[in-house]
Amino acid sequence: MPKPVLTVELKELHDRASEATQFLKSKVEGKMRIKGTQLQIEGAKTKQVKLLLHKFLHHQGLNHYRVLSESGVLEVTPPEKHVLHLPEREGSPPTAAQTTPYLFPQTPALTPEKRKRAKPKHKRE
Repeated sequence: MPKPVLTVELKELHDRASEATQFLKSKVEGKMRIKGTQLQIEGAKTKQVKLLLHKFLHHQGLNHYRVLSESGVLEVTPPEKHVLHLPEREGSPPTAAQTTPYLFPQTPALTPEKRKRAKPKHKRE
């Protein structure tokens, strides 16, 4: 009976893929084949290899990288990039005379705008 083959995808590690391969070769027993950015390991346990990949990423300072496991394939993925959207401000900032009226006694003081409240909707019966 052939041993199950575990595929490890190291494409997202770019220049550190060879270092990861060497690390796994030193730690995992089993026949290994390299095909491009993929490393195929015969007879290795998924959980063990995943733990070793996490250990390698931690030692390299890549703590935000993840190791995803799907039916015999382990894939190293980079951290997700979040785009920060700041809310746009309405209007312009007040002038110095408006915010510090005691320094500018000749100008009127800044008064807050009165906002209209939404009227509650009445239910019709």
